[in-house]
Order: sequence, then structure tokens, then C-alpha cells
Amino acid sequence: MAQSSCLCVLVVENAMTKPRSHGSSLWLEIAVEVAGMDAELAADVMRQVCPGGVAIEPSHRLDAATETYVVDGDGPAVVRGWLRAGAESPAARRSLRLALSMAPLSASGGPARWRRPRRVREESWRDAWKKHFGVLRVGRALVVAPSWVGYRQREGETVVRIDPGMAFGTGQHATTAMCLRALEEHVSPGVRVLDLGCGSGILAIAAAKLGAARVAALDTDPQAVKAARENAAANGVLDVLEVREGTLEAETSRRDVSTGGETFDLILANISGLALERLAPALAAALAGGGSLIASGFLEDAAGGLARAFGDAGLRVDQLLEEGAWRAIIAGKGADG
Repeated sequence: MAQSSCLCVLVVENAMTKPRSHGSSLWLEIAVEVAGMDAELAADVMRQVCPGGVAIEPSHRLDAATETYVVDGDGPAVVRGWLRAGAESPAARRSLRLALSMAPLSASGGPARWRRPRRVREESWRDAWKKHFGVLRVGRALVVAPSWVGYRQREGETVVRIDPGMAFGTGQHATTAMCLRALEEHVSPGVRVLDLGCGSGILAIAAAKLGAARVAALDTDPQAVKAARENAAANGVLDVLEVREGTLEAETSRRDVSTGGETFDLILANISGLALERLAPALAAALAGGGSLIASGFLEDAAGGLARAFGDAGLRVDQLLEEGAWRAIIAGKGADG
């Protein structure tokens, strides 16, 4: 099976949502093991019921050659969620089991395997998600470090410090890691970059630190916009990075109010496959002649349809990236636009 090439400085897990405090002193941690490709779907189901947050713990293995851990995108993953302990907990757990049993999990992954719930105190729960987010080295010289970890930058490294808050984007997820590696290859000094669906701002910040002259970051989630702005400030890139709430207009005949009709040399879009297909014409319109699109957030079975959608929009597919069941497409636009 294909293994992830993300090099981790220490064993990492993927914190997808930071727990929110509700004043209760006791929480119930529930966990289910699913196939790695089903982790995002299981997390989405769990988020509907778990006010305390959700975290994904992917499989990892020790690379003997480098004596570091790498994430195994094809292995099983454990999805954890936190409920307030109380009389309503049993009903919520039953609802979760029923919802997940009806979810379209992959046939090859087998049934979901539920673990015994455990009670945790407020103090343990409040920072539980931080244990699932460690320092990560991606590509040649990109390092993603949690804001609360005292990582010392080494010569030649580009360090992005992230506190994801309630937003997606820590670098451990396969789609984000693929985008980061591609970004390292495609950013050159002076380029204009658009990060569509910026989440925590990790890709936009990396682009700014790699030399982009201007970066526009868009997200429809106010929590993500807040987290991205705070992370941009913490990384000292607010002079080139602007974060706004919004998205691209699906109808290219309408002037896009989120970007002011501006075009970009590089567009990053780590969103869902359905959103990418719907926005393919708008992405092509927002891309400057000679520019590149790095698109991810979709599984293997969606790659063919997206390649056709990008082709129909006037883009050429230059490369298909693979990591476990996840895929990313790098597409280009002719110099004559």
C-alpha cells in the first residue's frame, strides 16, 4: 500500500477541531476506528453531535532510514469526539452509531469499530486536542509547528507556526501536506497567490513566507477567517497576506466581489471535490495566463471527473499527486490566457 511521504519530527496525530468549553467539569470521550479514507466522513458525522470537538488520529509507522515517524494514509484511523457527560450522553452515542452505520463508508475498510467510552476531566479535555498536533516537516524545507511548541528554526528552513483554533489545517492531513509540497515547488518571488478555503491559513502563510508578493485568503467560515488572521499576524506576514470572508462566484459572467476581479499567478484550493467541479470555470477565470492551480480535497474516484472539468474550463492537467486514497491536481493555464 502507498505510504505517506510526510516526514514528522515526532509522532503526530491530526487535530481537526479544537474542543469548545461549555463549563462542564466532566466530558465523555468516544472513539471509533475506521479506514483511513473514511476518517473525514466519520469526523463529519461526529461533529454533528460532539460539542466538545473532534480529532483524527491517523496511522503512522517508524521509518528506520530516517528514525522518524511517517503518516500512513492507507492504515486505519481513530476518530475521537467529546460529549458533555450526563443523562443525554447515551442518546447521543446511539445517534452517532446509527448515523455512522448509514454513512457511505468504503467497502474495503470494513465496519466501524467502536471503542469503550471514557470519562475525562475538564482540565484533561481542554488541551487533549493539542496532543494530536506535533511539529511536521514537509517537502524540502517547510516546517509546520504548533504555536505553543518552542521549535528552533534551523538554517534553510521555512517555519509556519499554526494555532488552528476552530479551523481546518494543521498540515497532517494528506490533502494539506500535498498542497504544501506542491506550493514549495510553485511559489517564486513576486507571485500573486489566492488561497480559496484557507481554513487556519496554513497554505496562505506558507506562500507568503516562501516569497509571494501578495496573498489573498478566502473562507466562508467566520471562525476560519478569525484563525487565519491571527495566524498571519503571529507569523508576521500581514503586510502581504489579506484574509477575507467569501469565495469565488460560480458564474464567471458575474464580477467576483471577493477578489475584485483580480487574477492570480497561483491558486490554492484545498476544498471538496464537488466544490472544485462547480467552481472550475471560476478558478480558471481567476488564474492569470501562465499560472498554476493546486487543487486538492478529493478522493481517487473523483480525480477523473475533476480533470475533465478543469479541461473543459480551459486548463491543462499537468500532474496528479497521490497520498493514500487522497489526490491533488496541478493544472496550468496557457500564457495567452
